[in-house]
Amino acid sequence: MRDITERRQAETKLKLFRALLDKSNDAIEILDPVTLRFLDINETECRVLGYTRKELLSMSVYDIDTAYSAAPHLQQKLLAQLRESGRAIFETIHRRKDGSTFPVEVNVASVEFDRPYLLAITRDITERKSLEAAQQDSARRLQRITDFSLLLSCANEAIAHMENEADLLRSLCELAVHHAHLRLAWIGQPDRDGWFQTLAAAGAVDYLAGIRISTSAELPEGQGPAGRSWRDQKPVYIFSISQNPNMTPWAQRAEAFGIKASASLSIFRGGKRWAVLTVYHGEKNVFDADLQKILTDLARDVGYGLDRLDILRREREANAFNEALLNTQSSGIGVVRFPERILERVNARMLKMLGASSPADLVGHSVRGLYPDEETDARVGAVEQKGLSEGHGTLRDVPYRRLDGEIIYMDLSVQRLDGTDGVKRILGTYVDVTERHQLVDELARQSLSDTLTGLPNRRALDAEMDKALARSDRQERLLAVGFLDLDDFKPVNDAYGHAAGDDLLKEMARRLQDVVRRTDTVARLGGDEFVLLLENLRGVDELDQVLARLQAAIAQPFLIKGEAIRIQASLGLSIHPFDEGDADLLLRHADQAMYAAKTRPKRGEDGWAQLYHPDLGTISMGDEVLRQDFLRALAAGAVTLRYQPLVALATGRVAGLEALTRWRREDREVSPDQFLSALGVRECQALGRFVLQTGVRQLAQWRESGLDLFLSINVTPEELDHSGFADMVFGILATQPGIPPEALVLEVLEIGEILEQDVALGHLQRLRGAGVKIALDDVGSAYASLLRLKNLPIDEIKIDQGFIRELPNKPQDLVFVESLVSLGLGMDVIVTVEGVESEAHIALLREMEVHYLQGYAIAKPLEAEAVAGFVRTYILGSGDADTPLLALYRHLGWVHAAEEAALNPGLCEDAELAACPITTWLHAHAPELAGVEVLLAEHEAVHALGREILQVRQSGTREDLHRLLGQLHVHSHLFQEGLGQAVRTMRNAAAKTPPLSAKGTPQ
Repeated sequence: MRDITERRQAETKLKLFRALLDKSNDAIEILDPVTLRFLDINETECRVLGYTRKELLSMSVYDIDTAYSAAPHLQQKLLAQLRESGRAIFETIHRRKDGSTFPVEVNVASVEFDRPYLLAITRDITERKSLEAAQQDSARRLQRITDFSLLLSCANEAIAHMENEADLLRSLCELAVHHAHLRLAWIGQPDRDGWFQTLAAAGAVDYLAGIRISTSAELPEGQGPAGRSWRDQKPVYIFSISQNPNMTPWAQRAEAFGIKASASLSIFRGGKRWAVLTVYHGEKNVFDADLQKILTDLARDVGYGLDRLDILRREREANAFNEALLNTQSSGIGVVRFPERILERVNARMLKMLGASSPADLVGHSVRGLYPDEETDARVGAVEQKGLSEGHGTLRDVPYRRLDGEIIYMDLSVQRLDGTDGVKRILGTYVDVTERHQLVDELARQSLSDTLTGLPNRRALDAEMDKALARSDRQERLLAVGFLDLDDFKPVNDAYGHAAGDDLLKEMARRLQDVVRRTDTVARLGGDEFVLLLENLRGVDELDQVLARLQAAIAQPFLIKGEAIRIQASLGLSIHPFDEGDADLLLRHADQAMYAAKTRPKRGEDGWAQLYHPDLGTISMGDEVLRQDFLRALAAGAVTLRYQPLVALATGRVAGLEALTRWRREDREVSPDQFLSALGVRECQALGRFVLQTGVRQLAQWRESGLDLFLSINVTPEELDHSGFADMVFGILATQPGIPPEALVLEVLEIGEILEQDVALGHLQRLRGAGVKIALDDVGSAYASLLRLKNLPIDEIKIDQGFIRELPNKPQDLVFVESLVSLGLGMDVIVTVEGVESEAHIALLREMEVHYLQGYAIAKPLEAEAVAGFVRTYILGSGDADTPLLALYRHLGWVHAAEEAALNPGLCEDAELAACPITTWLHAHAPELAGVEVLLAEHEAVHALGREILQVRQSGTREDLHRLLGQLHVHSHLFQEGLGQAVRTMRNAAAKTPPLSAKGTPQ
């Protein structure tokens, strides 16, 4: 009986071992240590390899392992490891039954039971290898960009210093092969028959032996990149020579030399097509956009270098001519003795140029005293040594210090004098080119400067605007483009003369420059028009401060011919990125806004500036048929109200409702966004009265039943423009004495200039004075109202729902939402957020501490009968805190603190990477996130830069801080975009996965 029990227990243990073996995610094999035949395998191994258990038990490792069986040295190495430590870990390749192969990691151990065995655990590492390959590809691409950038830098250095055409071309080819690791680089020029002849080459030059390349489109030899680049005068890239039919004449030759891809670029000399630069690479598909740009710059710079050589050649010819005219004494002449570098002789012209009264002032003195600095002395000394060794040398634009201290510029030409006394001397010819030097400097300055004011001109502005736009996108800051025009400037010219007008413009330029920040730009387009680039704005408050200083500076009187006069200006503003467009469009929008400001009637102190918005100068006429239908529907009761709850974040309960219009038209409910813009003044006023009467009456019923609620009602510009609007509101409230004025909230939109008109402002001030609350709706939708937000009589702002709704797809917009919330909280007004459509939104907005939430995550607009039950039972949840939005918001708070710390030491302390909420979230969701390793690396880079900023701020330079801040912005932006893409991919994958039934199987 005992033997039976023990046998059953052994059988149970064996079954348990078998189950554990077969359920393992890894393939497990038990092998004979001598023959390497399979003695046992689990089900995972059978499934992975595609064999049955019976088939594998008749096989050995040699049947499935292609690498092990083909590498005796690997076998010896593994046997040595097993003998030494009893285990070994290695990577190899396994072959499935269908012939396909895949990489695996094998962990093998030697075990002893009744005899020796090998226990092998095998894991498929295909995904890991793919990730490693992708990382290696990225590293190779970055290395190629670095190599090609170094090539461009070295090539430019060679271009700047070489004075021989053949040496220059050869050097460029050698640099390309050396720094960019190209197989071959050559420069060719077609002969009179159109066949390319090699001018210079480096690398696998044997490839060019006997090669025939033509410029003719009619010949096969003219279909390659060199011929096409010559004909089309633009770069031609062959990403794969073996797969390009045009490369047939050279494909076999290229294969023999290991050449896989090529690029050809035209070289221009003197503005004309001159030659073709062709480079060859040993890898396919390497010429991406970055390398193409570098190669284009290289070809262009080669052309510049050739143009420079042509200029130098002409200058050498001119110097030779000057040598022939030495006796005319039009140039300075001096003889210098070496090694002392003592002036032995000078001519009269030399004395005059250097301000000497007699030869004794110069002769016997070292030439070192003629140069203003050590660098110039070293440059001249090098040319002198070249003259001694090679017989001649030249140097242009050499600064000399006259005896009176004035700096002049000369072109220097030296020639060795071979005397009989054995003393080394050179003869120097000195040509005064001070006027040329000053002219070149002046032309360079004038090309980018306004001649009257010295401000940047239109050409300089165009270049600076492109840079400012790039900085705005990279740093995620606002850029304000201002177009400023002086009002009634012409009368100043007429009354005081154009000279006085010019003085006023110069003084205006000085004042504008004095009040803007160092990062801002003031430019003059001409006449009395100026352009302002106000960069790195965190919000409207900063813009308001700059505008206030500008207005104060302009308001100060100008002294013209002893008389103090005052002048006004009009300013139009366009803000990027809210006004999307290129530099030209932003400037045109600012110009349009400036004219709107100039033509604004009765403008006050705040009316001198106008922010661009699309409604400037446009009026919608509407649809008369729709208007008539609407009035009939209003009378027939086809227009009704729905009520959407607003939940107070402090209590989690419903605190109020927004009345929303619905028109039952053609058997469907139509929302206002589909008909409101087509309504005229009469229809808008009728609708407003209906909504106010109906909503207030319904609010009274709810409050009588014990529900302490407020009601928000939207008000159109047409209603505000009506002289009796405020009286109408007071009259309707009077019909319901149980409703206090503060229970009514009127939501207004700033469209056009309606909120600047006396009628509208008068209504709002009267209503607000009586207790009615005023809310500014859709704040942030066009950024039109924010410039004068603090001057409006409002109690509440409602942030546009578009910002919130798109946050899961555009996490980088968090910074704008935060800015709007901070603006409202800073003004001490109520902040309501619309568009709350998910639990993630709720958790995020709880962190931001706004006042009210509104959106589908709480409730869709309700019929009046459903409101009471909903209000009594609804309690706001905590939201879904396990989302990237909340974690990213907290992470961005740390980034902002690091940025502030760069300029304000002591404001931020180092935060450990592990403590950042986004780290926790990424690790928690790593299995669901594609490319999570890249995200973690980018996130770590952001924190590393933040830590470096905290270190550098103590002793680093301002340039170091700005460089680190720029890198912080770049990595932060890349991380946010990468996180957004990864989350979208994760959600899409989750949406495609079928739900599980109660038994755990897909339904």
